[in-house]
Amino acid sequence: MSNQKLNGEILLNIGFVDIATWGADGDFIAYQLDGGDSDAKQVVLDEPNALYAFVCGGDVLYVGKTARSIGKRFVGYCRPGKTQQTNLRCHRNIKAALAEGAEIRILVFTPISHLRYADFEINLAAGLEDSLIKAFNPPWNGRERGQPITEEAEREEAEEADTERLDALHAAGIQQKAMATTPALATFIVTLGPTYYEKGLLNPGVEASHYLGKDGDPIRIFFGDGSEPVISTINRTANPTGAVRIVGKNPQIAQWFQRHFKQGDTVQGRAINAHTILLLAP
Repeated sequence: MSNQKLNGEILLNIGFVDIATWGADGDFIAYQLDGGDSDAKQVVLDEPNALYAFVCGGDVLYVGKTARSIGKRFVGYCRPGKTQQTNLRCHRNIKAALAEGAEIRILVFTPISHLRYADFEINLAAGLEDSLIKAFNPPWNGRERGQPITEEAEREEAEEADTERLDALHAAGIQQKAMATTPALATFIVTLGPTYYEKGLLNPGVEASHYLGKDGDPIRIFFGDGSEPVISTINRTANPTGAVRIVGKNPQIAQWFQRHFKQGDTVQGRAINAHTILLLAP
């Protein structure tokens, strides 16, 4: 396809989701979730290894990727450090566009990938970034010899390392406190038969499913021992009853089962809200 045919609609067709818009916030900028189901969109912002794009009037202005969550990554755009060139450039471009009355949409791609090579999971977002930047030639991406380059190639890793660690510790503390104090909408028990134990299958059951989101929605899986949470997908077509099955990141769930339980044990779970489940450690 030629560049003339490439626009934001193409990104939506390959799985990007339009979740937010940039807006002014005094001397800084801020992203604002809009449209329906803001809870589900917030879960998308928490997913690591995501791609994102800034789009104005159909034109793709910028494509980036973060190994952290979108929410953590965008802190640098909202309030860039004095030496963070990528953040400063995007911050200036967004502010200038907003001053001219433009609407800058934020599209996000967070695949729950089952792609594997041998025993290794393939990071689809990482592999897609280079191809998209080459095809779209986004004007806000950095340049090297006149060609757009990925954000990863110019990332200020050392400059953001301390902020990243503090963000992670702060977020973990908030999450643990929230899980400990928030009453559950429903509780459930999973018996770790061979499939559950070895593959990380997770069916919260019919009763808990009444309180969970719709088919295709993202869902957070928190662990009672403080392990890194995973973000998966709600599937309501796999079970004849329409009850929820958690599909995506199942190897990580299996690994957590195997660290804490034996095959045949039972695991207690809590449906915290429509997009959050907590699995309790023994």
